[in-house]
Amino acid sequence: MYKELIKNWIPNLTPTLIKEYGEKLGYHLTNSEITILYQFIMKNYSEILDGNEKSFKELKKQINPTLYQQLLLLYNEQKQKYL
Repeated sequence: MYKELIKNWIPNLTPTLIKEYGEKLGYHLTNSEITILYQFIMKNYSEILDGNEKSFKELKKQINPTLYQQLLLLYNEQKQKYL
């Protein structure tokens, strides 16, 4: 059920929402990081929801290691809750 809700909500995602959510969590994202994350989500969300996490390897190459680790931790927490 959550997968369908996420798939239906993704078209509403904007870089501004990513920035605001990051700030809420205490992440101070640069404009470049916001753009990278937005593009990554829009391109890969479907396969990630289906359990294919290979695309994270590409993301790791594009952002700083600290942010990557924080995002991976957040992803795993949310995955356990909702998927």
